[in-house]
Amino acid sequence: MGITRLQTLLYVIGGLSLVSMVFAATNTTAAISSTLCGFITGVQTIIGVLALALFLIGGVLYAIAHFLPTSLDYRKNLIGWSTAMIVGGIIGLIVVIIAYPLVTTFTHLGTAINGTAVSNISCS
Repeated sequence: MGITRLQTLLYVIGGLSLVSMVFAATNTTAAISSTLCGFITGVQTIIGVLALALFLIGGVLYAIAHFLPTSLDYRKNLIGWSTAMIVGGIIGLIVVIIAYPLVTTFTHLGTAINGTAVSNISCS
């Protein structure tokens, strides 16, 4: 029995509501902002480096695969692996780009539910 799309959507909505309740229950928005800035920086650094490595390795493998003779059986496998690496690098870059706005949205949602002033996260 696999998880259906509706179950996945319900899990995501439930998780987001739990996260926003945690933010709403705490009064130290500055501490949360500081922790989230550290998390965002770590995610952007680690995934950014991995995405760059995937791009480079995938590109080199893709170039090597096209220099191989077409009669080799593993040429198709090498092209598939390199294409998957490049797609993985693209997904990593999307995660790096989306990390900051996503965490900012969660923080704003939690502070809006709490009724306190919404503070901006400024990671410098």
